[in-house]
Amino acid sequence: MDFTYIVKVINNIFNLFIVSDGKRILYLSDELRKIANDDLKQFESLDFNAKNSYYVISNNLYNIRSYKIEPFNLIVFEPIGNYDDTLTKAICLEEIVENLYDGVLLSDKDGKVVIYNKAMEDLERKSKDQMIGKYIWDAYGYSDKNKSEHMQVLKTRKPIVNRYKAHAVHNGKPVYKSYSTYPIILNNETIGVYSISKDETKLQNLLSEIVELKRNYFSEDTQEKDTFNNGTKFTFSDIIGSSEVMKNLIKEAQALSWLDNSILLVGDTGTGKEVFAQSIHNFGKRKQHPFIGINCSAIPENLLETILFGSVKGAYTGAVDSSGLFEEAGEGTLFLDELNTMPLNMQTKLLRALQEKSARRVGGKETFPIKCRIISAMNEDPYELVEKGRLRQDLFYRISGYNLYIPPLNKRESDIFEISDYYIKKFNKTMNKNIIGIENSLKEIMRKYTWPGNIRELEHFIENIMVRSLDNEKYLRLDNIPDYLKEIIFNENNESDIKTNDIDSAINELEKKMILESLEKNKWNVTKTARNLNISRQSLIYRMRKHNIER
Repeated sequence: MDFTYIVKVINNIFNLFIVSDGKRILYLSDELRKIANDDLKQFESLDFNAKNSYYVISNNLYNIRSYKIEPFNLIVFEPIGNYDDTLTKAICLEEIVENLYDGVLLSDKDGKVVIYNKAMEDLERKSKDQMIGKYIWDAYGYSDKNKSEHMQVLKTRKPIVNRYKAHAVHNGKPVYKSYSTYPIILNNETIGVYSISKDETKLQNLLSEIVELKRNYFSEDTQEKDTFNNGTKFTFSDIIGSSEVMKNLIKEAQALSWLDNSILLVGDTGTGKEVFAQSIHNFGKRKQHPFIGINCSAIPENLLETILFGSVKGAYTGAVDSSGLFEEAGEGTLFLDELNTMPLNMQTKLLRALQEKSARRVGGKETFPIKCRIISAMNEDPYELVEKGRLRQDLFYRISGYNLYIPPLNKRESDIFEISDYYIKKFNKTMNKNIIGIENSLKEIMRKYTWPGNIRELEHFIENIMVRSLDNEKYLRLDNIPDYLKEIIFNENNESDIKTNDIDSAINELEKKMILESLEKNKWNVTKTARNLNISRQSLIYRMRKHNIER
C-alpha cells in the first residue's frame, strides 16, 4: 500500500498522529508539529509499540492509542477532555484516590495490594513500597491468609461495615482505625476487594479537647440535665476535677470508648462508676443505641435471670412473654453494676451467654444473639474476689477486656474543692442562697477527712451545711456542720483530728509501706514481691494502682 495514500487517509480521520516503522518516526502530522513546536526530541521516550497510555507534550497531557497498519504503527494523540474516555477516567480517579482524606486500600482477586493511597500511609505509618505488590496477609504479618478480612470478603462477597480494629502496628503499639471493606463484582466475578479507612485519631483528639474545655470552663452550669434519647444523662464533660489522676483516667477511658471490648470499672462506692460507664457509651460509636444499667445487688436472685434474659409465658407461675435487658440493649451497652454481688450460679449462666454471644429466655427454646457491649463495675478488688471464690475467674477474664480503676476522693485532694464549688452553685439555686466559698478552717477539716462515701458523701456534706447557713452568709462555716456529722468527722477530744476511719487510714498507710519496702527489697520485681507478701501478682498490681505506687 502506498505510504502517501495511507497518510492522506489518516489525515482525514485524525489531527494529531505519528506514523512509525516501530523504531523511528516516518511521519508527524502538521497539527502535532505545531503543538510540539517542531521539537522532535519530545518524542524520544515514546514507545512506538505501546498499548493505550498517556503522554506529555509541551507540558500538556494527551491520551495515546496505538494501532497496527501493516507494516506501519499508528500512534494517535487525544487531548485530555473527553471524560467518557476510560483512560481519562482512570487517570482522574487515581489522582482523586491519592488525595482523599480517607485511607484507601485495594487488593486484586489474588490478594495482592494494588492501591495504597497517601492517607492510608499516614494512618498506618507504612509506605507504598512496603505494601503494593505484596500479598495482603504478608503485608500485615498474618501467618494464615484466611485471617485476612480482604480474603474473607473476596470469598463470601459480604462486606464488612463500620469496624474499629487495629491491623497495623507502629513502634510496638496497635494502630486503630474505623473502616469498611467491600467486594468489587464484575459480571458475577469478584475481581477485587477495597477498604475505606477513617482516621478517627484527629477527631478523637479534637473531641477530647472540646470535652476538656467544657469540663474546665462550663462546670458552673448546674441545672438539671435532660436524659438523652439513649437512656443516659452523663458525658465526660460532666466529670469534675483537674487533678492529674483524673485527667489521665479520662483520656484512657476515652480511648477505650471506641473499642468493642468489655470494660470492668473498679472503685469504691460513690466514686462515679456509672458516670464513667455512661460517658464511655456516649463518647463511642454505640451512642445512638440504648444504654441500660442494672444494679445486681438490688435484684433478688430468683428474678435476676429473668430480668437479664427475659422469659416465655408459662416458664413459671405468673411468667409472661418478656424480653430481658440483653435484648433491650440491642447494639448498645449493658451496664452491670456491683457485679461482685451476683450469685455464683448466676455468674455461670452469664459467662455462658457471653462466651456464646447468645442466650435463651427463661423457659424458652430459641436463642437470640447478644450484640451489646458489656461494662461491669465492682466496689471490691476483683483479684481478691477470685481468690476468695466469690467471683469466677473465667467470668472475670471475660468481662475485663480492659480494667479502669477509679480512685477514691481522698486520692484526688485537689478535686475536693472543685466538686464542692459545683454543689455550692447547684444548691444556691435550689435553696435560694448566695454562698460563694468555704472558710479556711472548714477547708482544713475537709482536706484531712478521708471521705469514705466519696463524692456522694461530699454532696451530702455540702447540702447539710448550706441548709444551716443563714441567708446573708457568703461562706460555709465550721459552725454550720450538723451535730451528727461532727461526731463522724471530729474526735471528741480534738476537733482538728478525724475520728472515723483512723483505723482505715492507718491500715492503708501500713499496706502501702509494706508494699514499697518489699518492692525495694526485691528490686521492683512484681512476681517476687507478690510471693514475699503472700498475695497473687494480680492483687499486688491492683494494690499498687490503688496507692498510686510507681517505680
